[in-house]
Amino acid sequence: MYIFEPISTEDILDRLSGNCRLRRLEKNMSQKSLSETSGVPLSTIQRFEHTGEISLASFVKIVRVLGYAEDMMELISKPKYSSLDEMVKINKNKNRKRGTDERD
Repeated sequence: MYIFEPISTEDILDRLSGNCRLRRLEKNMSQKSLSETSGVPLSTIQRFEHTGEISLASFVKIVRVLGYAEDMMELISKPKYSSLDEMVKINKNKNRKRGTDERD
């Protein structure tokens, strides 16, 4: 199944790292201070702000220190549909424990 999403992975990573950098600077925190507070190595924070690459666990640690833990908890917490058929299918599958590759 092909899913068309016009925003690239790189665009998302750039936006997330840029937003984290802005929030850090708004709080007048240095990268070193963020590292010490979050427990994420300074080199990881530097790489993240430069390239956008980071592990999910490190990203969550940074986001928590910046005060956005609740926002992270809401991320993809609700189903999103692009058609009525997809909504019906998602509602039908709400209690599934496993996925299959069967096509309807």
